[in-house]
Amino acid sequence: MSGGSYSTEESYSFCPGCGHARIVAYLEEALRGFGASPEDVVVVTDIGCVGLADRYFATNAFHGLHGRSITYATGLKLANPRLTVVVVMGDGGTGIGAAHLLAAARRNIGITVVVANNFNYGMTGGQHSTTSPEGALTSTTPRGNLETPLDLLGTLRPARPSFLARGTVFDDGMGSLILRALRTDGFSLIDIWDNCVAYYARRNQLTRKTIHAFMEEMGMPGGVIYEGDRAEYTQAWREQYGVPNHLSSVPVDGVSSAVDLTDTESADLNLADADIEGSALEVKVGIVIAGSAGQKIRSAATILGGGAIASGLWATQKNDYPITVRTGPSAAEVVLSPHHINYTGIEDPDVILVLSEDGLSYLGRRLSSLSEHCTVYVEEGLAGQIPTGPRIIPLPFESTAKTNNRSALAAVGIGAVLAGEGLYPVEAAVEAAREIQKESIARVTAKSLDAGALLISGMG
Repeated sequence: MSGGSYSTEESYSFCPGCGHARIVAYLEEALRGFGASPEDVVVVTDIGCVGLADRYFATNAFHGLHGRSITYATGLKLANPRLTVVVVMGDGGTGIGAAHLLAAARRNIGITVVVANNFNYGMTGGQHSTTSPEGALTSTTPRGNLETPLDLLGTLRPARPSFLARGTVFDDGMGSLILRALRTDGFSLIDIWDNCVAYYARRNQLTRKTIHAFMEEMGMPGGVIYEGDRAEYTQAWREQYGVPNHLSSVPVDGVSSAVDLTDTESADLNLADADIEGSALEVKVGIVIAGSAGQKIRSAATILGGGAIASGLWATQKNDYPITVRTGPSAAEVVLSPHHINYTGIEDPDVILVLSEDGLSYLGRRLSSLSEHCTVYVEEGLAGQIPTGPRIIPLPFESTAKTNNRSALAAVGIGAVLAGEGLYPVEAAVEAAREIQKESIARVTAKSLDAGALLISGMG
């Protein structure tokens, strides 16, 4: 379908005379010239009038929260660098998501950002935005805007992205300018000065003539402002960590062209050459690890996930801990699966590892609602505080850790869980520890993992 139709050919629902319609047409023209298959293009939008644009393209689309479109686009590009990812956002979104915009430019993520800059929040009543000129009349600045407008290109220029340009909806050749940005290997942004006929243009007499006068008055000229030659981030990252750039077409909730992260993460851990037996796990497993700050809960969870990836599984990790240091609870949720993980939450845990009173406190009422299929591995002195229902396995984690290293308590627990549940060989977690941790710490972790596994074998 290269060079095929990118438009749904619907009539636009923007206000009559709104510049957004022109911007959609310019992007359509650019995509046709670019020639990528519509299946390999994603149009990313967020809240705002121009957020309606995604419905007019016969491509993939992602619509999300206001100001967050850059984050979604970055994730899409990192996951599948083969995609052509285009962000269509307003000046309101750039202001709300300014930190994301700066981060993408600094990294030189290979996405193209088209900003429909109409100097106000048109969807919510014409309030002033970060790009409203000084003196601008808006619903929130009825006597004139006192703030200095944000120069998007001037702000991003020091980050040295690949392409920065500016124009207006009235300019000829805007489709060609967007096409030039699409062909750029790196972060590109086109700041298109737009006219909101409902609010801003009416209050400020914005016309084809006056919009160019604004450019000159504010020292923000049109045209290509900067072109850089830094490496595009997703490609540079893969080269730095030796990650293969191939993609699979494994369906994810009915959508194809997902990334095969199993090979990717194994390469990142440099475990591809390790002689590790694969996992026999056939279903997704949710594991909750709960203990105290200072017990290396997060580190142990990372080892658990790293070993899973090394043995051919998919893994996710989510940590939870207080803002204080070395006091209070610390917890981690790890999901392991032989298939793509589309939801990373754990509503009904399959396995819980409890290492301390703080861990029990953290779990709270969750313990009373555990289903019978859940297995709770718990420090033996705390077993009496676990409600009946789930399978309970009390083990001497603390005393076992003391014989090796007290700080490796969580690793002892992970070793027991691996052996008890048969998730994957303990050796895979040992190899992950050797790759992730310093040599001296990895030796302690390896001994602790093995000690935990021996606790299970000793139950026989």
